[in-house]
Amino acid sequence: METPVSLMVILLVFPVGVLLFLMASLSRKKRYATLQFTQGIEYIKLLRNLLTYVQQHRGLTTGFINGNQGAKVDIEALAIKVKRTIDDVDAAGDWMRENVKWSSLVDHWTRLGAIYLQGDADKNFKQHNFLIANLLYLIDDVADVHHLSKITGDAMDTDWRYLLSIAEYIGQARALGTGVAAKGECSSVLRIQLNHLRNKIASSVDSSWPDKSRAEIQQLLRCIETQLVVDRPSIQAGDYFSLATRCIEHVLDQFDRQIDRLQYYRN
Repeated sequence: METPVSLMVILLVFPVGVLLFLMASLSRKKRYATLQFTQGIEYIKLLRNLLTYVQQHRGLTTGFINGNQGAKVDIEALAIKVKRTIDDVDAAGDWMRENVKWSSLVDHWTRLGAIYLQGDADKNFKQHNFLIANLLYLIDDVADVHHLSKITGDAMDTDWRYLLSIAEYIGQARALGTGVAAKGECSSVLRIQLNHLRNKIASSVDSSWPDKSRAEIQQLLRCIETQLVVDRPSIQAGDYFSLATRCIEHVLDQFDRQIDRLQYYRN
């Protein structure tokens, strides 16, 4: 018995149609994944800049409260950079604009920006820490939602999210140390805090990092030990802030390198 022509057509066309549908569906999913990834990288780079500025703001305002009045011009300039970066993040996409954590963070910054003028160093430091912790949580969310991950296989690779934690250890040490240097004295509480952060930083340094990076971080550790957590701190606030800032930049250079590698291998 011969197979009707119409049935033969169906038997031939249907599998082809299913195959084309699956191919189109996979193509759409791939385009969507690429778009998500690209958007995530843009968010990460902007949030990295915002993190840098807020950390600097914490350090400079701590110094200001403790007597470094000359920092006010730099503090005001940083506030402008923070505002511009927040606007850039808002403009980057709907996902962030509709994110509750982001809205909360922006609201917190609005209230935090001028809190240093109240003159309470401890409150200023803790509020900055809280905001930065939430910013790091948001970066984690971006990485998870937009499928960003660590590139493996290279001995020099470190999880880029961990690098931000190391930068934050140094950032906290920069803020507290700048305050100590500006005030010219180090309380027992601050000694404990600075020694704790010093140990955190020391245990985080990677032997594979460039020699210059490791050398300046070691210089910072010696400075904390010999010029800050002593009876008479012997380094100027501006000099200490600059040294700690260079150390943070070394760590963030490693971070930027990881993000560039992530983009390279994804593309």
